[in-house]
Amino acid sequence: MKIVHLSLFALIGASVFANAQLAPLPQGDQPTSSRAAEQEATPAQQRIDAAKRQLKADPKRVQAIYELADGYIKRAHETADQKYLQDADSAIKQGVSLDAEDFQLQKLQVVLMLSRHEYAKARERAAVLNKRTPDDVMLYGYLAEADFALGHYQDAETAAQWMLNMRQNNIPGLLIGAKLRTLYGDPNGAIEFLNLAYSESSPMEVEDLASIANAIAAIEIGQGQTDTAMTTLERAEEIFPRYYVTLENMARVRLEQRRAPEAVTLLKQAVRMDSDPQVIYELAEALQAAGEGTEARETYLQFEKLAGTTQSDGATRDLIFMYASDAARAADALTLAQRAMDARHDVWTLDAYAWALYANGRFAEADASIQKAIAVGVQDALIFDHAGHIAQQLSRKEDAAKYFELSLKTNASSLVASDARASLGISDSARASQLTSDAVAQSSGPSQPVAPGEASNDSVRVGPIDYASVPAFAPVPATLLVPRPTGTDRAIRSAQATVAGDPKNAKGYAALGAAYFQRARETGDVNDYQLAEESLSKSLDLGGDEFSTDDALATMAEVCMGEHRFADALTYSHKALALGSGDVSPFAIIGDAYADMGEYAKAGQAYARLTPRDMTLSPRAAYARDSRIAYLNFISGDTVGAVRLMKIAVTEGAEAKIPSENLAWLYYELGEFDAHLGDAAAADVAYVTALTIYPGDYRALAALGKLRANQGKYDDAILLYRKAIAIVPMPIFVAELGDLYQRTGKDAEAKKQYQLVEYIGLLGKVNKVLHNRDLALFYADHDVKLTEALELAQKEFEVRHDVYTWDALAWALYKNGKYSEAAAASEKALHFGTRDAMLLFHAGMIAERMGLQEQAHANLEKALQINPSFHLVYAHVAREALSGMNSQSASRESHAR
Repeated sequence: MKIVHLSLFALIGASVFANAQLAPLPQGDQPTSSRAAEQEATPAQQRIDAAKRQLKADPKRVQAIYELADGYIKRAHETADQKYLQDADSAIKQGVSLDAEDFQLQKLQVVLMLSRHEYAKARERAAVLNKRTPDDVMLYGYLAEADFALGHYQDAETAAQWMLNMRQNNIPGLLIGAKLRTLYGDPNGAIEFLNLAYSESSPMEVEDLASIANAIAAIEIGQGQTDTAMTTLERAEEIFPRYYVTLENMARVRLEQRRAPEAVTLLKQAVRMDSDPQVIYELAEALQAAGEGTEARETYLQFEKLAGTTQSDGATRDLIFMYASDAARAADALTLAQRAMDARHDVWTLDAYAWALYANGRFAEADASIQKAIAVGVQDALIFDHAGHIAQQLSRKEDAAKYFELSLKTNASSLVASDARASLGISDSARASQLTSDAVAQSSGPSQPVAPGEASNDSVRVGPIDYASVPAFAPVPATLLVPRPTGTDRAIRSAQATVAGDPKNAKGYAALGAAYFQRARETGDVNDYQLAEESLSKSLDLGGDEFSTDDALATMAEVCMGEHRFADALTYSHKALALGSGDVSPFAIIGDAYADMGEYAKAGQAYARLTPRDMTLSPRAAYARDSRIAYLNFISGDTVGAVRLMKIAVTEGAEAKIPSENLAWLYYELGEFDAHLGDAAAADVAYVTALTIYPGDYRALAALGKLRANQGKYDDAILLYRKAIAIVPMPIFVAELGDLYQRTGKDAEAKKQYQLVEYIGLLGKVNKVLHNRDLALFYADHDVKLTEALELAQKEFEVRHDVYTWDALAWALYKNGKYSEAAAASEKALHFGTRDAMLLFHAGMIAERMGLQEQAHANLEKALQINPSFHLVYAHVAREALSGMNSQSASRESHAR
């Protein structure tokens, strides 16, 4: 049977990925069957035709040659016609002859190698390019694809994680992630990734969408959800009619449903389009199941002839199974399998090798090979069935029964189900009564691909939460750990279409900038800040000094805040107010800028301007004011007042029906205040509530991870941190995960995280600005690069003078042995009476080093009184320091007596 794997290169070319965020899309979000049917050319054909027109005008234009080769590779995946790979090869060679150093062509050479299944060669070449350009996302994708095919799953996982760390929700990274989740036995997790990839794909790339839908269907088929899979495949057929992959999967469904004649009809159509001998093998199986013995034998012979000359790994495995079933050809099966093992060690090749060894009576070796496949975590009915038969031959009856039961549990209606039942002594007549519950259980979870823009978190409103109804420290439901598609990408596409149709539409560019900014809030992707700024600048250029620029100015101020350009944020906010439109909301940004700059009195004055005289505030205006004043209360030491006011702001935000991400942020802030108050249970509930409102909120996930780590719930914390980092790899999250790994004795994992901190923090100009303070604290906390830690803290201090920047500067000075300067900076950090245990801990350690024992004792004791579990490491350090001081004090008193 053909094993369907989803290749990220079958879905998206390097050029498409590189420009995915820039090119305005045509009107309309939803691909339809009529649209697909009306298209005279597929996306790949359009790309090829456009490239040929460019080359006709300029035969030596390397970029056009690249586009042509890329189009050919894409067309090969659309049609399964290998001729297009030859055309791509010729085009690439032509381009290289003109410019041997062209980076895009060099990358495309790797894509071609992967398309030809030359995995080892592709990996070697991708590694060279990756070393040369380590911040290219797609190179990690090539490495992941090659490593996956070669069975180097840990390396594939690492490369995929890099992809998602560098660019959240990039489609190739999601596709590799889905393949790995399937491999590790998490089919529903794989479908979550695929649904997200579907929602991120352009509605015009119909073959991409159909491919993702087919990948979802393949997982459903593997679980025995044949009706659900057929619905998914019918959707794929609507999007991209007569796609050979869809036909093949529909045939697999019909075979599983024991409707062999229909499978034969579908596979005969697919054979005319797909040159892969695997399809011919599957047709032979279908013919045999349909009772067409003579034609089946002829088709098997045709398959055998073609499989010996193909590069198809799947066809090689099928030939191994075919030979293994014939005692006279068992030795040939083993020869083929050994040859396959020389090239790769993926689970499917391990399984084929195991079965070939089994056919030759080498049961112990067969068991060793099959156990390697099972150890990866794969849930496959055929592999489990093979493992059961091998265990039987080794007289391990309990193991054999376990594997046959696993085969049935994985897919109770698979083509090997009857064999597994017979091996267990279960008659087919008892099948329904025993397996119904399994089928029901397997039918739960996400399945259908979500059309772009179709699902939005804002469609589900969650009002104020009854805290008593939410258990603290309970396991977080898996559905809350992964982001759901929002309407933001749809808003971006709509605005792109607007400005594409009317390039002088100032409001259109303002809307596009606002949508990019909202996505930056949701994903933490700094590239979206830059895209937002470009769109807003265009809007302001077109709008002049009219009221129509009001929104653009206000959003530009928010973008500047996101990039820590506080002075620019003030400038744009004042420009917005100067228009005289009557909108006072820019005072909120003015206050935010002053708060980050440490000018809290000015911040309070700005927030006060959000309350016009003799006017009842709307819920939206009230939440904007109260949530900010709550923060000033916290800074001034009134944490109880901050919690009380933030709860009011949460209610106001819910009444105002603010976007889900914004409401989740309020709950996150409430959780932060609760945590600072030392109320871990309330903080836990607030963070989980944020996730309930906005699943996959990266701030809430990391905060929840930190909280649970501090409470000793290490396994929960590791999972939460990993989920947060997979969405947005903030250096502070990665550092805290590293500390957690170190605390749990996983030093090698900790080292990986620490290396990642520096890489992310220094990746890109904006990142360097955003993460100066985090990196300074990281270096200081871990006693590395202490000079650089101080330089980073001082650089941050050039633009910010808030209590946390004073504190970071104090800690960096302390670690560099500049204790007097550290004490002065720490005093500034505590100037407003902020009840933050970490600030007090730093102050206590600095005072202790200065010989100010009473002051040190008071600060450390106060830190632990506020929050006994304020930090994974430093809470313990504080207790040890206090214990040492107490011992010294007792010793002095004893000597005095």
